[in-house]
Amino acid sequence: MTSSAAALDRSGATDTAGSRTGNLRLRVLLSAMMFFTYAVWGAWTPILALTLGNRLNATGAEIGSVYGVLWLACIITPFIGGQLVDRLMPSQVFLGIAAAVCAGSAWMMSQQQTIGGLIMWMWVWSIFFAPTLGITNSIAFHHLGKGGPSERQQERDFAVIRTAGTIGWIVAGAVLTWYLSSKPPVPKGTWAPYEEFQLTALFGVILTVVAFLLPNTPPSKTAASPWAFTKAFSLFTLVPGFLAFMLISFIVSTEFQFFYLLSAPFLESVGVKDNLVPITKTLSQVAEIVSLAVFLPISLRYLGMRKTLVLGVLAWPLRYFIFALGQPLWLVIFSLAFHGIGFAFVFVTSQIYVDRVAPRDIRASAQSLLTLVTLGFGNWLGTIFSGRLKDHYTNFVPNPQNQSEMIPGAVNWPMVFIVPAVICVVCALAFWLTFRDPVSAPAEGLSSDDAPAEEPALIPSPERGGPGVIP
Repeated sequence: MTSSAAALDRSGATDTAGSRTGNLRLRVLLSAMMFFTYAVWGAWTPILALTLGNRLNATGAEIGSVYGVLWLACIITPFIGGQLVDRLMPSQVFLGIAAAVCAGSAWMMSQQQTIGGLIMWMWVWSIFFAPTLGITNSIAFHHLGKGGPSERQQERDFAVIRTAGTIGWIVAGAVLTWYLSSKPPVPKGTWAPYEEFQLTALFGVILTVVAFLLPNTPPSKTAASPWAFTKAFSLFTLVPGFLAFMLISFIVSTEFQFFYLLSAPFLESVGVKDNLVPITKTLSQVAEIVSLAVFLPISLRYLGMRKTLVLGVLAWPLRYFIFALGQPLWLVIFSLAFHGIGFAFVFVTSQIYVDRVAPRDIRASAQSLLTLVTLGFGNWLGTIFSGRLKDHYTNFVPNPQNQSEMIPGAVNWPMVFIVPAVICVVCALAFWLTFRDPVSAPAEGLSSDDAPAEEPALIPSPERGGPGVIP
C-alpha cells in the first residue's frame, strides 16, 4: 500500500470513527432529553393527589382543578410555544428556557400552603412545560432524519429514544420513594413542603443543562399556521365513522383521568404506605413498555385495529372493577399493569388509525385534532369529572383542628370506580359496533379506494402530528 493510500485509509477510518462517536453522543443527548422531560412530569403526577389530600385536606374538586391546569395548557400552548419554535427561536433554546422556568415554578409550588397559590404556579409550570412534549419529539426527529434514513428507520430509532422518557418516569417514582422513605412521615392534616415538587425542580435544572448541550435545531422556514388542524374537519364528512370514532375517543379519554387523579389516595386506603405509592404506580409504565414493544404489534397484525381498540378500552374497566373490589391487595397492585395495555392499545392505535384514514397532506392536522379532542378537552373534563365524583361519594367530617370546617373523610371507593368502569364498557361496545378497520392510507389528491396500501407505523412522527404524550 502506498503512503498516500494508507493516509486515505486512515482518514476514512478516522471519519467513520468520528461519525460513530458523534452519532452515539447525539443519541445519548436525545435520550437524556426524553428521560428528564418525563422525569420532570412523573416526579409529581402519580402522588400529588395523595399529598394534597393528606396535607391540605383538599377535596376532589380542588385536586381536579390543580391537575386540570396542565390539560388546559395543552389546549392553549400549541398556539404559543409551537409558533415560537416554528418561527422565531431554535428548539433547544426554547426547551432550555422552558425547563428553567419549570424548575423555578416547581420550587415555588413546593412552598405553597393554599390551593389557590398552587394553581397559580401550576399555570406558570404548565404553560412552559406543555409545549416541550411536542418540541422534544420534533428535536429528536429533526436530528434522526439527517443523513437520509428511511421514515421507517427514523421511527424505529425514535421509538428507542422515546422509551427513555418512560424510563425517566419510572426512575422519578423510584427516586421519590427513596426520598420519602429517608424522611420522617408528615402527620395527616399537617402542612410540609411538597417533596414531589422539590424533585421536579431538581430534574428541571438537569433538563435545562441537557437542553443547552443539544445540537442546534433552527426554526422552520415554512412554519404552518397555528390553525392548520382545522383542515382535518373535512374527515368528518369524508371518512365513514370518523365522527363516532372521535366522540368515543373523547369519552374514553375522560375516564383515563380516574387513574391519574384518584389511584394514589385509593392505594393508600387499601394498605399501600404513602412513601411506597410512587414506586408501586411505576408498574403501569413498565407494562406500557412491554405492551408497546410486544403486545401491540402482535394484536394489530393478527386482530386488527377494531379488536385492538376494544381490548384496550376493556383493560381499564377491568382495572376499575378490581379497584371497586379493593382486595386482595396483590390483585389491586397487579391491576395497575392494565394501564400500560390500555394506553398502548387505545391511544397509540388511535394515532395509527388517524394516520391511515387521513390523506397525506392533512395527516399532521388530523393528529393535532385528535390530540386536542382527547389529550386536551377530554383529559381536562376527566379531571373535573373524577374529582367531583369522588366528592359525591365522600363523607365529609368536621376538621379536628377547626370544628367549623368540613374536610373529606371516608370515601366510597367501589362507587367511585364503578362509574368509569361502566362508561368504559359502553365505549368498548360502541367501538365494536361502529369502528371499521381502514383499508388503505390515502395520498394527497387520491380517494381512499385509489391509494396504495401502507403498513401503519407504530410511532406517528411529528410531521404527522404524533405526540406520544401520556406515559
